[in-house]
Amino acid sequence: MTYRQIIATRSMLETSILGAFNGADQAYIYIWLSKKHKIVYVGMTNSYTGTIGRAGAHFNRTGTLRKRFNEAKGYEVNDVDDILLLSFPLPKSREFTSVEKSYREAVEYIVQKELILLRGKLNPTFDVISWVRLSPRTGNSRIKKLAASIVESFETNYSRF
Repeated sequence: MTYRQIIATRSMLETSILGAFNGADQAYIYIWLSKKHKIVYVGMTNSYTGTIGRAGAHFNRTGTLRKRFNEAKGYEVNDVDDILLLSFPLPKSREFTSVEKSYREAVEYIVQKELILLRGKLNPTFDVISWVRLSPRTGNSRIKKLAASIVESFETNYSRF
């Protein structure tokens, strides 16, 4: 068998990353989703490598997504064949892109809490397996609007994922 024939017989994985690798002056809220395994994981990053770079840390041997998935499901995330990474860019202002993370944490916190409330309305339902930190900025009207727009986008598009 030639090299070309060997390659042709293997499955191909196609990954569309668009701008999710770009973290230069950009912060994100991201959501990992598996409808088959009924899980959602909410996170935030201002990493220079965007959500794709952050994904590496989640899937290493001690990654939080890997750990929380195993705790929730009792098996490895490696067995998941439908996991999606949804990336939501935050405004390119210093509050979100700087080292100080309370603004990102506030959006992340509200998004997770709203997804917990929303999960019973969606089919299939899901468990939220991430852990978020309460932020003193959750009362900020701009933060509330950003979180609401992320949750709305998630809900609106959930059926097509």
